[in-house]
Amino acid sequence: MSTSKLFISLSILSSVFIANYAYPEYNLATGQEENLFISKEKEINMGRSIAEQVEEKFDLDENYLNQEKVAEFGKRIADVCDRKELIFTFKVIDKDDVENAFALPGGYIYIFKALLEKLDDDELAAILAHEVGHVCARHSIKRLQSGLGYQIMQILVIRGAKDSYTRRKAGEAFGQLMLANSREHEFEADALAVKYLKKANYDPEGMLNALDKLLQWQMEGKTGPKRYWFTHPYLSARKAQVSKEITGQITFEDYMNTSEEDSYIIPY
Repeated sequence: MSTSKLFISLSILSSVFIANYAYPEYNLATGQEENLFISKEKEINMGRSIAEQVEEKFDLDENYLNQEKVAEFGKRIADVCDRKELIFTFKVIDKDDVENAFALPGGYIYIFKALLEKLDDDELAAILAHEVGHVCARHSIKRLQSGLGYQIMQILVIRGAKDSYTRRKAGEAFGQLMLANSREHEFEADALAVKYLKKANYDPEGMLNALDKLLQWQMEGKTGPKRYWFTHPYLSARKAQVSKEITGQITFEDYMNTSEEDSYIIPY
Protein backbone atom coordinates (compact mmCIF):
# COMPACT_ATOMS: atom_id res chain seq x y z
CA MET A 1 0.00 0.00 0.00
CA SER A 2 1.34 3.43 -0.92
CA THR A 3 1.99 6.05 1.76
CA SER A 4 -0.81 8.30 0.43
CA LYS A 5 -3.33 5.44 0.52
CA LEU A 6 -2.12 4.54 3.99
CA PHE A 7 -2.71 8.10 5.24
CA ILE A 8 -6.20 8.14 3.70
CA SER A 9 -7.06 4.80 5.32
CA LEU A 10 -5.79 5.94 8.70
CA SER A 11 -7.71 9.21 8.41
CA ILE A 12 -10.91 7.27 7.77
CA LEU A 13 -10.21 4.95 10.69
CA SER A 14 -9.46 7.97 12.91
CA SER A 15 -12.76 9.62 11.92
CA VAL A 16 -14.68 6.41 12.66
CA PHE A 17 -12.93 6.08 16.02
CA ILE A 18 -13.76 9.65 17.04
CA ALA A 19 -17.35 9.28 15.88
CA ASN A 20 -17.82 6.19 18.02
CA TYR A 21 -15.74 6.92 21.10
CA ALA A 22 -15.19 10.68 21.39
CA TYR A 23 -17.72 12.98 22.92
CA PRO A 24 -18.26 16.67 22.15
CA GLU A 25 -17.55 18.99 25.05
CA TYR A 26 -17.49 22.77 25.25
CA ASN A 27 -14.16 24.01 26.61
CA LEU A 28 -14.52 27.28 28.50
CA ALA A 29 -10.81 28.01 28.18
CA THR A 30 -10.64 27.72 24.40
CA GLY A 31 -14.23 28.76 23.69
CA GLN A 32 -14.67 25.79 21.38
CA GLU A 33 -16.55 22.51 21.28
CA GLU A 34 -13.95 19.76 21.23
CA ASN A 35 -14.03 16.02 20.58
CA LEU A 36 -12.04 14.17 23.24
CA PHE A 37 -12.09 10.50 24.09
CA ILE A 38 -10.26 10.79 27.43
CA SER A 39 -12.75 11.71 30.15
CA LYS A 40 -12.00 14.18 32.92
CA GLU A 41 -11.95 11.32 35.42
CA LYS A 42 -9.32 9.46 33.39
CA GLU A 43 -7.37 12.69 32.95
CA ILE A 44 -7.23 13.22 36.71
CA ASN A 45 -6.23 9.61 37.38
CA MET A 46 -3.56 9.82 34.69
CA GLY A 47 -2.14 13.00 36.18
CA ARG A 48 -2.11 11.54 39.68
CA SER A 49 -0.23 8.49 38.48
CA ILE A 50 2.38 10.56 36.62
CA ALA A 51 2.74 12.92 39.62
CA GLU A 52 3.60 9.94 41.81
CA GLN A 53 6.33 8.98 39.35
CA VAL A 54 7.65 12.54 39.26
CA GLU A 55 7.95 12.63 43.04
CA GLU A 56 9.74 9.29 43.03
CA LYS A 57 12.27 10.60 40.52
CA PHE A 58 12.78 14.10 42.00
CA ASP A 59 13.10 15.35 45.57
CA LEU A 60 10.65 18.05 46.58
CA ASP A 61 12.07 21.26 48.05
CA GLU A 62 12.18 20.96 51.84
CA ASN A 63 11.94 24.74 52.21
CA TYR A 64 8.46 25.13 53.68
CA LEU A 65 8.27 28.82 52.75
CA ASN A 66 8.94 28.06 49.09
CA GLN A 67 6.24 25.40 48.99
CA GLU A 68 3.74 27.66 50.76
CA LYS A 69 4.44 30.59 48.47
CA VAL A 70 3.99 28.57 45.28
CA ALA A 71 0.84 26.91 46.66
CA GLU A 72 -0.62 30.32 47.63
CA PHE A 73 0.15 31.96 44.29
CA GLY A 74 -1.10 28.92 42.41
CA LYS A 75 -4.36 28.84 44.34
CA ARG A 76 -5.08 32.47 43.44
CA ILE A 77 -4.69 31.58 39.78
CA ALA A 78 -6.65 28.33 40.05
CA ASP A 79 -9.54 30.13 41.78
CA VAL A 80 -10.15 32.26 38.67
CA CYS A 81 -9.34 29.71 35.96
CA ASP A 82 -11.80 27.96 33.65
CA ARG A 83 -11.71 24.53 35.29
CA LYS A 84 -13.32 24.81 38.69
CA GLU A 85 -13.91 21.06 38.83
CA LEU A 86 -10.20 20.38 39.33
CA ILE A 87 -8.23 20.46 42.56
CA PHE A 88 -4.92 21.97 41.49
CA THR A 89 -1.68 21.18 43.32
CA PHE A 90 1.49 23.26 43.06
CA LYS A 91 4.87 21.98 44.24
CA VAL A 92 8.54 22.95 44.08
CA ILE A 93 11.16 20.44 42.94
CA ASP A 94 14.52 20.71 44.68
CA LYS A 95 16.83 21.06 41.70
CA ASP A 96 19.28 23.93 41.27
CA ASP A 97 20.31 23.38 37.65
CA VAL A 98 16.96 23.28 35.85
CA GLU A 99 15.09 26.52 35.11
CA ASN A 100 11.75 25.04 34.18
CA ALA A 101 8.14 24.39 35.16
CA PHE A 102 5.61 21.92 33.81
CA ALA A 103 1.98 20.84 34.11
CA LEU A 104 0.54 17.34 34.21
CA PRO A 105 -3.01 16.31 33.27
CA GLY A 106 -5.59 16.97 35.93
CA GLY A 107 -3.94 20.00 37.53
CA TYR A 108 -0.59 18.81 38.90
CA ILE A 109 1.92 21.63 38.45
CA TYR A 110 5.62 21.67 39.34
CA ILE A 111 8.29 24.38 39.27
CA PHE A 112 11.99 23.79 39.79
CA LYS A 113 13.68 25.71 42.59
CA ALA A 114 16.30 27.11 40.20
CA LEU A 115 13.56 28.97 38.32
CA LEU A 116 11.57 29.95 41.39
CA GLU A 117 14.55 31.72 42.95
CA LYS A 118 15.03 33.93 39.89
CA LEU A 119 11.46 35.26 39.67
CA ASP A 120 9.71 38.12 41.43
CA ASP A 121 6.11 37.70 42.59
CA ASP A 122 4.36 38.76 39.36
CA GLU A 123 6.74 36.70 37.25
CA LEU A 124 6.11 33.63 39.41
CA ALA A 125 2.36 34.16 39.08
CA ALA A 126 2.82 34.41 35.31
CA ILE A 127 4.72 31.13 35.08
CA LEU A 128 2.10 29.34 37.18
CA ALA A 129 -0.73 30.92 35.18
CA HIS A 130 0.88 29.70 31.96
CA GLU A 131 0.93 26.14 33.29
CA VAL A 132 -2.65 26.43 34.53
CA GLY A 133 -3.54 27.56 31.01
CA HIS A 134 -2.13 24.31 29.63
CA VAL A 135 -4.31 22.31 32.02
CA CYS A 136 -7.46 24.32 31.34
CA ALA A 137 -7.07 23.95 27.57
CA ARG A 138 -6.36 20.24 28.13
CA HIS A 139 -3.26 20.48 25.99
CA SER A 140 -1.60 17.32 27.31
CA ILE A 141 -4.74 15.31 26.60
CA LYS A 142 -4.95 16.72 23.08
CA ARG A 143 -1.29 15.91 22.46
CA LEU A 144 -1.89 12.39 23.67
CA GLN A 145 -4.99 12.02 21.55
CA SER A 146 -3.30 13.34 18.39
CA GLY A 147 -0.01 11.66 19.27
CA LEU A 148 -1.61 8.23 19.23
CA GLY A 149 -2.59 8.77 15.60
CA TYR A 150 0.86 10.10 14.69
CA GLN A 151 2.52 7.13 16.41
CA ILE A 152 0.40 4.65 14.48
CA MET A 153 1.27 6.35 11.17
CA GLN A 154 4.93 6.60 12.13
CA ILE A 155 5.18 2.93 13.03
CA LEU A 156 3.48 1.82 9.82
CA VAL A 157 5.51 4.12 7.57
CA ILE A 158 8.84 3.32 9.21
CA ARG A 159 8.16 -0.40 9.04
CA GLY A 160 7.68 -0.01 5.30
CA ALA A 161 10.91 1.95 4.84
CA LYS A 162 13.79 0.00 3.34
CA ASP A 163 16.74 2.11 4.48
CA SER A 164 17.87 4.05 7.55
CA TYR A 165 17.79 7.41 5.72
CA THR A 166 14.09 7.04 4.87
CA ARG A 167 13.29 5.91 8.40
CA ARG A 168 15.15 8.91 9.84
CA LYS A 169 13.38 11.36 7.52
CA ALA A 170 10.02 9.81 8.39
CA GLY A 171 10.76 10.33 12.07
CA GLU A 172 11.74 13.97 11.46
CA ALA A 173 8.53 14.60 9.51
CA PHE A 174 6.33 13.33 12.29
CA GLY A 175 8.39 15.31 14.79
CA GLN A 176 7.56 18.47 12.85
CA LEU A 177 3.85 17.63 12.94
CA MET A 178 4.00 17.38 16.72
CA LEU A 179 6.11 20.56 16.92
CA ALA A 180 3.49 22.71 15.19
CA ASN A 181 0.87 21.54 17.64
CA SER A 182 3.09 22.27 20.63
CA ARG A 183 3.86 25.82 19.53
CA GLU A 184 0.19 26.59 19.03
CA HIS A 185 -0.49 25.38 22.55
CA GLU A 186 2.23 27.62 23.98
CA PHE A 187 0.65 30.72 22.45
CA GLU A 188 -2.76 29.66 23.75
CA ALA A 189 -1.39 29.05 27.25
CA ASP A 190 0.20 32.52 27.22
CA ALA A 191 -3.12 34.13 26.29
CA LEU A 192 -4.92 32.26 29.05
CA ALA A 193 -2.18 33.25 31.50
CA VAL A 194 -2.78 36.95 30.81
CA LYS A 195 -6.51 36.42 31.33
CA TYR A 196 -6.02 34.62 34.65
CA LEU A 197 -3.40 37.10 35.90
CA LYS A 198 -5.81 39.99 35.38
CA LYS A 199 -8.66 38.16 37.12
CA ALA A 200 -6.40 37.24 40.06
CA ASN A 201 -5.19 40.85 40.39
CA TYR A 202 -1.61 40.12 39.41
CA ASP A 203 0.25 42.43 37.03
CA PRO A 204 0.12 40.74 33.59
CA GLU A 205 3.33 42.58 32.73
CA GLY A 206 4.92 39.84 34.84
CA MET A 207 4.54 37.55 31.84
CA LEU A 208 6.54 39.92 29.65
CA ASN A 209 9.17 40.29 32.36
CA ALA A 210 9.44 36.52 32.72
CA LEU A 211 9.91 36.15 28.97
CA ASP A 212 12.55 38.91 29.08
CA LYS A 213 14.46 36.94 31.71
CA LEU A 214 14.27 33.79 29.61
CA LEU A 215 15.56 35.76 26.64
CA GLN A 216 18.41 37.18 28.73
CA TRP A 217 19.40 33.71 29.96
CA GLN A 218 19.33 32.57 26.36
CA MET A 219 21.70 35.36 25.30
CA GLU A 220 24.02 34.49 28.18
CA GLY A 221 24.07 30.89 27.05
CA LYS A 222 22.17 29.65 30.11
CA THR A 223 19.67 27.63 28.15
CA GLY A 224 18.49 24.09 28.49
CA PRO A 225 19.78 21.13 26.48
CA LYS A 226 19.39 21.47 22.72
CA ARG A 227 16.73 18.78 22.56
CA TYR A 228 14.36 21.21 24.32
CA TRP A 229 14.84 24.15 21.99
CA PHE A 230 12.29 23.16 19.40
CA THR A 231 9.35 22.38 21.66
CA HIS A 232 8.42 26.04 22.21
CA PRO A 233 7.94 28.97 19.82
CA TYR A 234 10.31 31.91 19.53
CA LEU A 235 10.51 34.04 22.66
CA SER A 236 10.09 37.31 20.78
CA ALA A 237 7.01 35.94 19.02
CA ARG A 238 5.58 34.98 22.38
CA LYS A 239 6.37 38.42 23.78
CA ALA A 240 4.57 40.05 20.86
CA GLN A 241 1.48 37.93 21.40
CA VAL A 242 1.46 38.53 25.16
CA SER A 243 1.84 42.27 24.59
CA LYS A 244 -1.15 42.16 22.26
CA GLU A 245 -3.19 40.30 24.89
CA ILE A 246 -2.32 42.92 27.52
CA THR A 247 -2.57 46.13 25.51
CA GLY A 248 -4.58 45.11 22.47
CA GLN A 249 -1.75 45.99 20.11
CA ILE A 250 1.74 44.90 19.07
CA THR A 251 4.40 47.61 19.21
CA PHE A 252 6.95 48.29 16.48
CA GLU A 253 9.68 47.02 18.83
CA ASP A 254 7.79 43.78 19.42
CA TYR A 255 7.44 43.27 15.67
CA MET A 256 11.11 43.97 14.92
CA ASN A 257 12.28 41.62 17.68
CA THR A 258 10.48 38.61 16.22
CA SER A 259 13.23 36.63 14.51
CA GLU A 260 14.33 33.07 13.89
CA GLU A 261 17.34 33.58 16.14
CA ASP A 262 15.01 33.28 19.10
CA SER A 263 14.71 29.51 18.64
CA TYR A 264 17.38 29.04 21.27
CA ILE A 265 15.17 29.00 24.32
CA ILE A 266 14.48 27.02 27.44
CA PRO A 267 11.12 25.37 28.05
CA TYR A 268 8.58 26.22 30.70
